[in-house]
Amino acid sequence: MPSMQYEEALAFLQKTNSKDGSSVYEHLTRVVAKVLEEQPGAPVDLLEASLLAKITDFSAHTKESSSLVPISSAADAAKITAAASLFACSDLPIDPTTGEPVAANTPNDYECQDIAADALLFESLGVGLGVSEMYGIMLAAKRLGDDPQRGVKAVRFFGKFFGLYSDYYVFETVLKPTALPEIPAAPAGSTPVEVNAGANKFVYWVASYVGGPLTQLPYLQPEHVKTARTIKKFLTGRLDARVSTYPAFVSTEANYLRVQIARIGATTVVAPSGALSPNEDTAELEATEDWEGVPGREAAAAGAWVHRYAHLKKQGRCDVFKREAPEGEEDNPEWEPTEEEQEEEVEVLGSLEADNALGGVSADTEGALASWTPLFSSAQEHVKYQAGGLRSNLWPGAYAAAKDKQYASVYVGWGAKNAAFVPLPPPPVAAEFNLSFVETAELPPKPEPPKAEGEGEGEEEA
Repeated sequence: MPSMQYEEALAFLQKTNSKDGSSVYEHLTRVVAKVLEEQPGAPVDLLEASLLAKITDFSAHTKESSSLVPISSAADAAKITAAASLFACSDLPIDPTTGEPVAANTPNDYECQDIAADALLFESLGVGLGVSEMYGIMLAAKRLGDDPQRGVKAVRFFGKFFGLYSDYYVFETVLKPTALPEIPAAPAGSTPVEVNAGANKFVYWVASYVGGPLTQLPYLQPEHVKTARTIKKFLTGRLDARVSTYPAFVSTEANYLRVQIARIGATTVVAPSGALSPNEDTAELEATEDWEGVPGREAAAAGAWVHRYAHLKKQGRCDVFKREAPEGEEDNPEWEPTEEEQEEEVEVLGSLEADNALGGVSADTEGALASWTPLFSSAQEHVKYQAGGLRSNLWPGAYAAAKDKQYASVYVGWGAKNAAFVPLPPPPVAAEFNLSFVETAELPPKPEPPKAEGEGEGEEEA
């Protein structure tokens, strides 16, 4: 057979089938291998051997690239692979010198919320994410907490932020002292950054999809908080994207997302009244031992909840920073306390009943829309074992749910505040240039020559 005909015949046999991704060449190869392996008494009966290989060997020899469900893009394939990896056991690396698997590191010891139970709680109220998606999130949180290199002490699923091109799954963690990040000092003249406390008490990790690679968000800077409160911007889903706004947000979307997480958390992360109490020595919030829980329908009242996180003040910090005047300049007007430094402290574990209504007006104002809307698992009051909760009207997508001693908070939204957006006016128009400073080629006027001595006296006598 000529070489050209041989190559054409081989190409024809290797042509794949659109249904299952197999080819005649591959099938015949498996048939011959099966005959040589089993060595049947009637090897000429290739039809039965071919049929047997086709039926019994389908799953073992199907191409990895051929999926039962067609994958539209590489991004979708990465999401499917990442989600499947959450359910599989990680393969141990092989030591090249011995050929044996390397011993796995001891899993990290950490605390984690019951994400699966919280998913059922939110589903009973008809809010949040689905149970199947939350189960994958639970496995992703487990992977984050188990990693000894992260040094996680506690992990909680904060929520999901929608973006124009991709989304953000946000995990809130408390790191062990040995894993705390180093936060550099703020530039001179700016508000200092809270170091591993206050607004930077928690470290946040984000992933674009469930099971995807996690990225640690930067620490919160007060100047970013001040700027973010004057703008309104949709997230793109790209952490390195530039935030193009006026006033200018001088950083990337990673910092902007960190600011929105801090604002939403300070306002909407809540706990039932009496569930937490401050420690006498450390002032840290701890679970109250003798707390009896809250009945489901009673959890739908704002008075049954308190704020769990500290208030984020105008300075962009949880604790007000007050400048100290240099010695001898205490009476200088430049060192008088500013409006930000005189902001009143907001009580931790304050009741949600004290929250202002939408628009910043008092909750007692007639016609004002409350900041929270009640949620019930059933419209019938006589139904037993109900769950109750609240929906935030100030930050759409923030929910709180409770049933007996179980409670949780979650955010699923666009990261935008439900408030009237009034853009700041542009800066004043610059003054015209003073034309007197313009250089010119014209010579200055020629001075008059001085008069001769005695010339003026003769004219007066005449």
